[in-house]
Order: sequence, then structure tokens, then C-alpha cells
Amino acid sequence: MNPAQTLRLHQLEGFFHVATHEGYARAVMALPYAITEPALHQQVRKLERALGGNRLLTRGPGRRMLMTPAGRELYAFAAPYFRELPGVVRGIQAGAGTLVVASDPLFLEPLCAPVAALLRHDVPGLGLRLDAEGGDLAARIRSGDCDLAVSAFEGETPPDLSRRPLGVLGLQLVVPTGHELARRRPPLLPRHLTGVKLAIYTAGTPGRRLTDAGLIAAGIEVEVACEASNAAALFALAAAGVAPAFVPMLRGSRRPPRRRKLPTGGVAFDVSDLFQQVAGLPPFGLTYRTPSAALEHFAAAALRVLR
Repeated sequence: MNPAQTLRLHQLEGFFHVATHEGYARAVMALPYAITEPALHQQVRKLERALGGNRLLTRGPGRRMLMTPAGRELYAFAAPYFRELPGVVRGIQAGAGTLVVASDPLFLEPLCAPVAALLRHDVPGLGLRLDAEGGDLAARIRSGDCDLAVSAFEGETPPDLSRRPLGVLGLQLVVPTGHELARRRPPLLPRHLTGVKLAIYTAGTPGRRLTDAGLIAAGIEVEVACEASNAAALFALAAAGVAPAFVPMLRGSRRPPRRRKLPTGGVAFDVSDLFQQVAGLPPFGLTYRTPSAALEHFAAAALRVLR
């Protein structure tokens, strides 16, 4: 009997996840169906026996499961199938011409919405679905739940994903009408901000980490007037006159004005340079697994919006 005829797809899938996550416990969490660690271990053992007893995995440092040379050869063959299958299934269900984009809420209004308008005009046959459900965007890409994610980049690029930088996240101070800071001319200096009561991101969020890092590095001590979980809420608080608010802003190739009047009243100061000098500005862009013509259309439109 041809050895390939004794292989079972679920055994190959189990091996793929153990090899990808370098462990049985993490693989159990990643599999799209319920299974125990012992059962998954048996799947891999049966696969090894079907391949003539060749070991595919070996225990490495820190209890990690690492691939043997035979395992790497099999993984190189199987991985593209299991990585692409969820996206193919989703594409068939949603329609072949639909690009599903998961976005951090910060990027929906200033970037994703204008990109959607450009694509509707320039690529009328391309369907686009935007969502801001949040969660682990990298995991959603891997599961096939979305084609790409729009977010700030934190840490190193995952080995199984790709990133397309679009710009950096700057920081603006939105000041209500009538506040004493609204009368100042740029640039704002640390002494102008020390002791000011601010509306600020909720503790533990990426926006709060960005803000806190810059304030600490610049030696600025502020008082927290109130907290909010997203940029829209911070804008609303500042517009209502509650307190000035630090709000992230998107910076592409075009430099925004250092001070501008807002349609809702008040002014916004670009304080990105102050924070860049002391803490750096995090990049943002697209994260994806599989290049496609639709992704290239989205990236090109995003760069046009940010120019």
C-alpha cells in the first residue's frame, strides 16, 4: 500500500498545530475543534508510524516541541494548505471579491473609511467589509476571520505574518475652547503641560502606554481628570469642555500643522515631536498573511489618504 494512503488529514492537522505552536498545550487551544492533549499526542504518533516510524518532533529547551529534519520537510509541504484553507473557505462563503479588514477603532474614521470611499470609486468590483471587533488581530488573521488588520505595530513581526508600514502614530493634545492652553502658540513645552488636568486613555490600553511613556520620558507630571477607552470618547470629552485630551493621530508622509482649529470647537496641538525626541513614535500599518491584488489596492489607497 502506498504510505500516503495511510495518512489521515486530522493527523496532519494536529502535527501542523503542534509544530507551529511548539507545544501540545498551545496547539490544543489553537485547533478549531475540541481535543485533549493525550488525543493530540496520539494523532502525531500515528502520523509518525504511517511515515515509517520517522520522528517528526523532538523535545527542546523549555519543554518546546521542535521539528526534526523529517518534520521540517513535512511541515513545508503541509503548512501552506492549513494556513490558507480558512481564508479560502471564508472567501467562498463571503464572495470571492470581498476583502475583510479588521481594524483597531482608532483607524476606522481617519483611514479605513476614506480608503473604502477610494476603493468604491477606483475598484468598483471589490467588496469590502470593515469591522472593529478588536481582540487578537494576529489570531484572527491566522484563523481566516479576516484578510488583513490595520493597527499599531507592537513587538517583532510574527514569523508567519507580514507587515506593511504606512506611517507612525503621533500624538495630539485636543484643548477645549476657553481653556488657558487654547490661547498658546506652538510649540507646547513640558512646562506648559505640567500639572494640567487631562482626559486620558484607560490604564492598560495601547494608547495609555504610548501617552505614559512619553510623559514619563519628558518629565511631565499631569493629573488625570477622567479616562476613556477610545479616541472618539476622548475627543468628545475635550469638545464638551471636560479637560484637554491626549489623542493619537496618524502621521503619513505629510506633516500636519502644529496647531489647528477643530470643527467642533477648540484647538489641537501636534505634540508628536516632543514625544518623538524622548520616547519615539510607534509605527502602524497592515498585517496580513497572504498577499493579494485586493490587499495591494487597499495599501495603495491608504497611502493616498495619508499623503
